Amino acid sequence: MNSQSNERELILNEEILIQNCIGNNRRAQETLYSNYYKELYLIAMRYLSDHHDAEDAIILCFTKVFKNLNTFNYQGQGSLGKWIRTILINESIRLLNKRNQFDFQSDLESINLPITTANSLEQMQASDILQLIEALPTGYRTIFNLYAIEGFSHKEIAALLKISENTSKTQLKKARTSLMNSINKEKAYGTN
Repeated sequence: MNSQSNERELILNEEILIQNCIGNNRRAQETLYSNYYKELYLIAMRYLSDHHDAEDAIILCFTKVFKNLNTFNYQGQGSLGKWIRTILINESIRLLNKRNQFDFQSDLESINLPITTANSLEQMQASDILQLIEALPTGYRTIFNLYAIEGFSHKEIAALLKISENTSKTQLKKARTSLMNSINKEKAYGTN
């Protein structure tokens, strides 16, 4: 019984989990991996839109996590997850850069957003919206994810992607326009 209570403690307490991972406890490392895998996979898919690329990003992420866990500064419940998600986002962006998949157009043309009723959004499932996000061009999708989902500012996005703030703003507008058009098409065709 003592072994089972120790395993529960390992899973429930992030600080103990971290220390056991640093000590190369394989069970702790498996627990950390399994605790975050599903969430990280969904995040990686939002950026990369490809199963194999998402898996590559997760492998790179956990390689860095286990290599640098001894330098991680635990700041309370949730800080470990935030740190791991940040590493994954950076690895996803590195993969996109490495494959030259960004095609930013820095023109600042005026874009008018189509009017979409709240009803059409309410009728869509979250998985439908995620599919629409995954279908966006790489630049649009990446900036949309960073800004709308992760909460990065345009200044932070510009620094991370080595683009201008205006390019970030333009790409976000284009991403929103594209998403709204897709949502309107879904509503018009009644496929939701």
